[in-house]
Amino acid sequence: MKTKIILLAAVIMITTFGCIKKTRTDKPLAKKNNALIIGNPLDCGIENLLIFPVGSNYKAVVYESSENEADIKFAKSSGKLSFSLNTSSSLYDRAAEKEYLNTDEDKFDIRNILFYDLSTGKTYPLVTDTLHILSFAIHREFGKALIFYRVVKNDNNSDSIYNSKDPVMLFISDIYGKNLTQITPADEQFSEYTYYKQTKTILIKSIIDSDKDKCFTNIDETNFREMKILEPKMGREIFAKSLKDSLRTQLKAN
Repeated sequence: MKTKIILLAAVIMITTFGCIKKTRTDKPLAKKNNALIIGNPLDCGIENLLIFPVGSNYKAVVYESSENEADIKFAKSSGKLSFSLNTSSSLYDRAAEKEYLNTDEDKFDIRNILFYDLSTGKTYPLVTDTLHILSFAIHREFGKALIFYRVVKNDNNSDSIYNSKDPVMLFISDIYGKNLTQITPADEQFSEYTYYKQTKTILIKSIIDSDKDKCFTNIDETNFREMKILEPKMGREIFAKSLKDSLRTQLKAN
């Protein structure tokens, strides 16, 4: 009799657990909170100017209950929307006087920068539309002070987050955030650059998603462009397509 009772209790527990598991299916989702957030000002050493990051935060949904479709629970976002001075040895821009990063790029989406002139009280944005700004760096070593930006436009891997896994572009403006110019294309990932003082040019390295897997890795193709540093514009490819096609053919032959 005791054995039958124990077996009956075990069957009830297994059945109950199975029902709970069936009626409760968690669906991980991602939603974007479009509330405007203006972050704390930064004094980057630009005369009379403060810089404010502008954007919103990504909110990850923990689960959507199948029992009640309206029951959506959100993960709490920690941290804050801001740029932080990069004091580590891992710099995206090794030559920069100062480099500022969005250190929470998976949580916060910095879409613009506001420049506030302390002497005139005037405010103006970096762009009239929006970008996704991952970092910016101050340069004064070129004979003209400039700001370099790492920027994303396309969500390459369709994860609804614009970060360093997507095609990162290089943009350049003057020190006051004006005359913003795109230097590398929107479908390549900017990697690094080298400055050549004798010719006042930068040689820019980027990565091409050559295997079309929506990722940028060390097995993808690389590309190089050059640009006169005092004449910012889209960098000129230094290797012709015909030359690269010929080299690919040789690699396949061997």
